[in-house]
Amino acid sequence: MNALTKKRLTAKLCSMSTIIIVVLVFMVFAIATATTGINFLKPSNLSTIMNQASPLVVLGIGQALVILTGGIDLSVGALMAFTTVVWGGFLMDDSTTPFMVAVVGVLLTGGLIGLLNGLMVTKLRIPPFIVTFATMYACRGLGWVYLRNRVIYPLNDSFRVISTANLFKIDRFIIKTPVLIAIVFLLVAWFVLRRTNIGRKIYFTGASPMAARFSGINTDRVKIGVYIASSMIAAFAGLMYVAKLNACEPGLGTESNFEAITVALIGGFAMSGGYGNIWGVAGGALVTYTIQAGMNSLQMPSELQDLISGGLIIFAVFINQILANKRMELENDLRDEKAIQTVRKA
Repeated sequence: MNALTKKRLTAKLCSMSTIIIVVLVFMVFAIATATTGINFLKPSNLSTIMNQASPLVVLGIGQALVILTGGIDLSVGALMAFTTVVWGGFLMDDSTTPFMVAVVGVLLTGGLIGLLNGLMVTKLRIPPFIVTFATMYACRGLGWVYLRNRVIYPLNDSFRVISTANLFKIDRFIIKTPVLIAIVFLLVAWFVLRRTNIGRKIYFTGASPMAARFSGINTDRVKIGVYIASSMIAAFAGLMYVAKLNACEPGLGTESNFEAITVALIGGFAMSGGYGNIWGVAGGALVTYTIQAGMNSLQMPSELQDLISGGLIIFAVFINQILANKRMELENDLRDEKAIQTVRKA
């Protein structure tokens, strides 16, 4: 095996970094729980992890789009709560208005908030962290003011199908609708990012904003677009969460913004922008929920769970970033080798 082939194989292996981390996390908790007599890999447990991780996959996709442009969106959790609270009355079981009115209203409200975020980032030149941090507090506060100390429940059973319906069941392995929704979002996001001009503009904007502007790309428009998309996706994820909870309340998603960022980073996205594979988001969500499920199976105290969870997530992100950097280095070497060979042939 020559050096060039070894580089190709190593680059391919590094590109599977998220899959490797998912397998390692599953193995760690499978071994740890086996010592206590628990079968962590039993079908019912695996299907539970997949079903619970699916809404976070959807939320992580929106965050990943923003991160690709070099930005960040801290408002997604509060936005989920605010949009569902404002339109929650139309989702109630006794509402005379079709629940689709609320679904459309939630998405449009989320899009409007995303537009405001994008405009403040691009036109007012306020850093994304500050803009979305302020939006987070504004949305959370407006949600509490609007609903006060009330909770909207129960919700329409037909609406709740998006989080509760079973797609198929094999013994105790049950797949619910959130898994299908997450797959659809992943496929659409993959197609847009990898097969359309819009996706190329998003990657280029994050990788080199100055070069993107000089090449004729309206980078402001691209950034506004991804903030709108992120907020609308977050609003839809909020619908999935409330459908599962059977209630709308202002405290929804208090940690969802950080979870979405964590999922994207574990999935291989770079905070500097311009790098990442959307399928890594699914792996990041699986890692996050596998860690939680594993520690619950081991019956660890909540304080210890937070400590270990934080350490494992940092370790997963660290390993993924090392492998991602190694992959980029090898791919650059392979491109240089190809260019040299082309020159020699000429």
